[in-house]
Amino acid sequence: MGRCSSRAVAARWCIRSAVGSLSNTLPSWIPGRTRGRRGPSRFGTRGPGSLYRKLKSLELLATRDRRAVLSFLTARYPLELPLHERLGLVRRFVRTTDAVRCYHTQVEILAVVDAIFRLAGRPELTVVEAGAAKGASSAKLSLVAARAGGRLHVFDSFRGIPPNDEQHTRLDGSAVHFRAGAFAGRLPSVKRVVERFGAPQVCELHKGWFEETMPGFAGPVDVALLDVDLLASTRTCLVHLFPKVRPGGVVFTQDGHLRAIVELLADERFWRDEVRVEPPVIEGLGERKMLAIRPAGA
Repeated sequence: MGRCSSRAVAARWCIRSAVGSLSNTLPSWIPGRTRGRRGPSRFGTRGPGSLYRKLKSLELLATRDRRAVLSFLTARYPLELPLHERLGLVRRFVRTTDAVRCYHTQVEILAVVDAIFRLAGRPELTVVEAGAAKGASSAKLSLVAARAGGRLHVFDSFRGIPPNDEQHTRLDGSAVHFRAGAFAGRLPSVKRVVERFGAPQVCELHKGWFEETMPGFAGPVDVALLDVDLLASTRTCLVHLFPKVRPGGVVFTQDGHLRAIVELLADERFWRDEVRVEPPVIEGLGERKMLAIRPAGA
């Protein structure tokens, strides 16, 4: 049996051992077991730190997230990353998700993790995050950046979404409005999250609106994750970050479910006139929330 096959078997066993008996012991009102019923009041809240959140994480690990986890556990990278270490990262990710409000799935964060590890060892490896929210993704990405020999730069106002009059429509036609101050994570709180769950020694936090902080960022950019919601914020991030992406690098955005963002990314004039690059290759445009944007010719 090859090394990759051995890893796959071990990975499946580890996931099954963690959640295999759970499906038969979870209360019947846990989501995924039955519909339309809420748990008993004694179970408490469903927010970060709750028993519900922990059980839900295990359920998702065995269902929605299973394929992405297996892919990560069996992937080949340019650095030695033993199976036990990969499992340790997944456990830490789940622990962070259980404790801190997140605005991403494990599937989404593992896509970014995979891109970072594929560039491990690159001189001055630089990971950028725009939009930190409560700091959960910052903590996870800092762990990976540290292991890959790089640094993480986090850009956020730490005051939530800026004042705006943007009206958005999702790809399914439903309307959404991003109110000023939404998704705010204060700087001291985000710092504590990174210190508790991440690798603060490789993480630099840039406080302020993007148009104030990004022009002074020299780069380079190897992997970036944008979760900024607004059209104006997306435009600012791409104008200042994308020209700094090195060959083999990628920019992810979690806003591909918004029609205005899709239209912006599909506009060749935006890329040529504002970003001043050739229109990039965009994976998933108009099809899914998480998009991967790679420089043309990469």
